[in-house]
Amino acid sequence: MKKISLIALFAALVMNVNATDIWTGSKHVSWSDGGLQIAAAQFANATAGQKIVVTYSDATDGIEFKVMNEHFDHLAGSREAAWIKDGGVFEQFLTQTAVDSLKLYGLEIIGANFTATKVELNDGKTLKDGITVWTGFFWADEWSTLELYRDGYCNVDFSKATAIRFYSEAAGTNYIINVKENWDPEGQIASQADMTDGEGYKELPLTDALRSRLANAGKWMIQFNKEQLNAFNVTDIVLVMSGTTGIDNTAAEAKAVKSFRNGQLVIEKSGKTYNALGVEMK
Repeated sequence: MKKISLIALFAALVMNVNATDIWTGSKHVSWSDGGLQIAAAQFANATAGQKIVVTYSDATDGIEFKVMNEHFDHLAGSREAAWIKDGGVFEQFLTQTAVDSLKLYGLEIIGANFTATKVELNDGKTLKDGITVWTGFFWADEWSTLELYRDGYCNVDFSKATAIRFYSEAAGTNYIINVKENWDPEGQIASQADMTDGEGYKELPLTDALRSRLANAGKWMIQFNKEQLNAFNVTDIVLVMSGTTGIDNTAAEAKAVKSFRNGQLVIEKSGKTYNALGVEMK
């Protein structure tokens, strides 16, 4: 059974006081019946670190989050192989890139078979410094693999990325972590042997070869094995940047002004201009 820490559970109970329903009803979601679509206006006040909470029933497969752009790309920071079963809730935490996309395009919640009954936008967590590729709670036990769609990192300027930090609540450092792009032997990108240990995270320093490999990977597969430790939550995957190459998670330092130009969302911050994905526009 997947779990969250007592601290995370307490925070969730407190944060739910600020829950905002953005959709209620009963919608059967499947590839044939279509997904649940929520307009961009519902995310006008969304901020990075908040979470979308989907209440569902009668699930037999998985859940996916997509933005309603031309290609219905996956929401940045969302998981591949996000399995759900029977009834419950699923939490999708928002990165800055995800927020900008939702404000521009809106959201589709899709999957093979479940019934959605409520969607909330709740307070969630404070993001780490850097560019968050994924944030949430993922239970790392025996050979547990967190699979991430490339939409979370495909627009990052990796030339300015110096490292990736894998944050967790592990009680120690003696656990296995593999970074892969597929299950083939040549799909291995890095392991814990390539990383250093920080306070609450393992850090993978990036070489030019690793930058290219990670930037071009079809997806990231972060595999964990607890070894002799108790199972633990993974909480954040963050790119450490050498300079300002995009809109990171420290938006409080300078207010971002958003507007539309030629039908596209444009974000101005600290004298620079960015597109909806947080990439600087020259």
